[in-house]
Amino acid sequence: MKRPLILLINPWIHDFAAYDLWARPLGLLVLASVLRRHGWEPRLVDCLDPEHPEMKSVKVRPHAHGRFARAAIPKPKPLEDVARTYSRYGVDPQIVEKDLVSISRPEAILVTSLMTYWYPGVQEAVCLVRKVFPDVPLILGGVYASLLPNHARSHARPDELVVGPGEAALPQTLRRLTGKGDAGAATDALECEPALDLMPHMRFLPLITSRGCPFQCTYCASRIIVGRYVRRDIGEVIREIHEARTRYGIRDIALYDDAFLVNAPSHALPILDHVAEQVPGMRWHAPNGLHASAIDRRVATAMKQAGFETIRIGLETTSNRFHDESGSKTNLRDFLSAVSNLRESGFTTERIGVYLLVGVPGQSKAQIEDDIALVLKSGAHPKLAEYSPIPGTLMWEHAVRTTRYPIADEPLFHNCTLLPAAEPGVDSAFLRDARKMIRESLSSRS
Repeated sequence: MKRPLILLINPWIHDFAAYDLWARPLGLLVLASVLRRHGWEPRLVDCLDPEHPEMKSVKVRPHAHGRFARAAIPKPKPLEDVARTYSRYGVDPQIVEKDLVSISRPEAILVTSLMTYWYPGVQEAVCLVRKVFPDVPLILGGVYASLLPNHARSHARPDELVVGPGEAALPQTLRRLTGKGDAGAATDALECEPALDLMPHMRFLPLITSRGCPFQCTYCASRIIVGRYVRRDIGEVIREIHEARTRYGIRDIALYDDAFLVNAPSHALPILDHVAEQVPGMRWHAPNGLHASAIDRRVATAMKQAGFETIRIGLETTSNRFHDESGSKTNLRDFLSAVSNLRESGFTTERIGVYLLVGVPGQSKAQIEDDIALVLKSGAHPKLAEYSPIPGTLMWEHAVRTTRYPIADEPLFHNCTLLPAAEPGVDSAFLRDARKMIRESLSSRS
């Protein structure tokens, strides 16, 4: 019996800047596996596909990450006064429409979403699929839909909206909307490997070994979106890595976990040790950040032996007071110990990137300068990450009270490029000079 077709859409990004740091629609790929178990045939259309064959401006990238294709577009009215070019990042809409037209009429359409301030890209994707498939039920989920459900309903106008992880509600929702598929017992997404066969270019393995985070940092929405922290079966993770290597010839792993190293002896270490011994030659990348407090000498050695190449530590700041008030994820002593352990294991400064959160409410220029200086002195590479206010987090209310923008009314003002919650003097010029100083300092050491 022919399975009903469901179309999965990863929408465009509309922003002043966007960079492909091993970004793939992993949530959709996992949901695709869940839906297959419930009798559906999924098909993916990725509006961000960085290597779409019809995009002549896109070059093959040897490291599987780099710049998205982009095209300048008019700024939304609330952002008209921002002196930056606003762009659509991803595949040309005419090419995406051509891809859609080539697909048989689906029984349902599922659109995902990410940043709250990227909702115009979601709107554009929804409009296009409505144009091609005007009478097909459309469901919207993802981060934006979960954080701002009322805004998403009124601005994207889906037929249904899914808040939070979708695997539990989606099969029943689809059965109600279409009368198709199996609405039986919910499938645990952690039991399902991503449907990598839906990706046209398998350059790396987007890997998630756990969902959520045990910490509740005041600036982070992981607990809001995902709920409780749960880990996958180690054997299943290892099997997925083996299959990626043997079936697709993959050597690069992009780690999507929020808390991979938490309780490392019972989770991360067995995985890393097995890969080092049984799947040599893999290259690991951790763009989401790793917990400094978990990187002892044993963990640092295992990371080196398993093939870690891209390390990002989520420090945010060197201020212990900030950490005490924001979730106690780490502290300065643990960070310095982590960098020392990584250096002793053979990692160079260039490999040890450290995220520093800038533009946080109440954060002074002097604090940012101190953070940069201390990270450089420790032997690591500072990476400045502009703060974006996230609805529902504890820091959100502080940002609403202090920002010069109406962030509670318009998600476009959540955009980190605007530094919406920054203190006076912490602006784009200051950060540009800070980044220049970091480059010069690192260059002088080489």
